Amino acid sequence: MTAPATSPIGSAVGRLLAVFDTVGEAEAARTALISAGTESERIEIRTGPAAAAAFAAGAGRRGWRGRLFRVIELTWADQATDFAWYEAAVREGHTVLSARVRGQPAIRSVADIVVTNGGHFINHFGWFETQELARWRGPEPDVPAFVRR
Repeated sequence: MTAPATSPIGSAVGRLLAVFDTVGEAEAARTALISAGTESERIEIRTGPAAAAAFAAGAGRRGWRGRLFRVIELTWADQATDFAWYEAAVREGHTVLSARVRGQPAIRSVADIVVTNGGHFINHFGWFETQELARWRGPEPDVPAFVRR
């Protein structure tokens, strides 16, 4: 399912997020995940510049309070720096797939399928940590220097 472009992704807990260079690659991964047993409603595809809002820290917050919240969120929350990369990725023409998955065997299986179909910058977000499953491949997106790895 391609998610509504501007609806926030919400909490990343329990999600595996991956970047694809094309929508076709993401759709192929989605099809493969469903064939492997992942329920279709647990998979979302975000694409196009409007989708960047889904990953924006402090989404819905405006003005100086919104900017302050974003600075705090980017320095405090483990996942916030990765969200800056996903936000930049969709702004620059990439596609992001989100799959809600839990348990190490399932996470590994989903990550393997995603990689096989061209996914990169794959992270799984838990309650207390983010698992980096694959690094960014290719030219990096335009993100602030303080969120670069």
